[in-house]
Amino acid sequence: MTAAVRLNPTDEMLHRAADTLGSSRIVQVLWTFRDPVSVAALQAAWDGLDQGWLSRRARSSPVPGARRSWVPARNEEALGITSTSLTDATLNDWIDTQVKAPLLPGSSALWRLAAAPYGEGTLVSLTVPHFRCDGLGIFRAIGSGGADTHRPAAAPGLFDDLADLAQQTLRGGLAAARWLPATLTNPERLDRIRTALRPPARPEPPAEPRFFTSAIFETDAARWDQQADVLGGTTNSLFVEIAANLVRTAGAGDPSEPFDVGIPVSLRRSDRDARANALVVMPLTVPGGHARHQSLRQTRQATKELLRAAGEHSGTLVPEPLWHLLPECHAHRLKNPGAQQTTVVASNFGRTPEAIARFTGQEAAGIAVRTMNVPGVLPDRVRLRASLCLLRTGDRLTVTVTGIPDRFGDATSLRRLVGEELESWGLTVRRWWGEPTSHLRKES
Repeated sequence: MTAAVRLNPTDEMLHRAADTLGSSRIVQVLWTFRDPVSVAALQAAWDGLDQGWLSRRARSSPVPGARRSWVPARNEEALGITSTSLTDATLNDWIDTQVKAPLLPGSSALWRLAAAPYGEGTLVSLTVPHFRCDGLGIFRAIGSGGADTHRPAAAPGLFDDLADLAQQTLRGGLAAARWLPATLTNPERLDRIRTALRPPARPEPPAEPRFFTSAIFETDAARWDQQADVLGGTTNSLFVEIAANLVRTAGAGDPSEPFDVGIPVSLRRSDRDARANALVVMPLTVPGGHARHQSLRQTRQATKELLRAAGEHSGTLVPEPLWHLLPECHAHRLKNPGAQQTTVVASNFGRTPEAIARFTGQEAAGIAVRTMNVPGVLPDRVRLRASLCLLRTGDRLTVTVTGIPDRFGDATSLRRLVGEELESWGLTVRRWWGEPTSHLRKES
């Protein structure tokens, strides 16, 4: 049994997102299998997940000022089996349905595992609220088989909560003693705090939430690396530049204005790290203007310099121990802007672990990850307009792109835009599902 795990500011922010931003962030992992996956294998996978990190809920402490903690819970969202075979025309709607059905913070439906026949095989979807676990945390929860290091701790006792309050108070006081003098002499930092604490303007009638459209492509990993290297870049800097180019190509407003690409950076250092969200989103400011398909050296250097500061980046505008002691009405305003306040997010998940590739006991033909907002992004509250995920499985890279329809159009338009962008780098791409034909022929 692991020690008690307390919620951090990112966990708390994601819990509140539905209230403050009008939407919840969702992580979805998708698998295609060439052969049918039995109900017994799917149920065994469901049972394994229900013994791990994903099946836990946030428990409030009876001690005022003590942080909330994660405690074990049973998932009451049963395995979902669709009997009707999916087609290329219906697959996208089925995938969207899995993320649209509510998985709210107070609900006993904790995560969703669903499957449907597709072609000669099976399509499987795992949907997890981001407040419950980030993408790499989900990867570590999969295949753990309920091992002790992956089981949520029992609820902490009164002594533990009192100790947490004392620790937070001590750490908050020491941090404030260092932070306050530096802040009072830093006009820029003071201005950010004043702006964050300013009472919100009288709310306008909220905009309708925009549910993002999606495109998923596969390409050869060696070719991607080769093209990046030729242009003085890396796998990741090419990915960042592709994300930036999609925004530039689908520009709105002043296309010359710089904008931010959010780069999530994992803070996990071991398999025993049971935090729900252990990442920071670093905003990389990139030039606007036309799409760029030349040297990647500038993007590579800028990304390298940005990531050097990742370990020093705080999720809050005040020291985190102090933040946890603040009244909720102030604390939620003093959170550093995250992924939702960048124009586009580029999440590189690296290589697929073996446990993910053989999630149901057999090798997957394809694996993809995407992040979505449900019921959708409210464009007047957040800046996010697109989200990209990159995953390497064997000799292939899977690129998932979701984008706001106002800017990127419907799914057909988005697929065309993404396909053209990838091909402009000399990459051969194919749809993640359907026949392996060029997107240009596929969409015609």
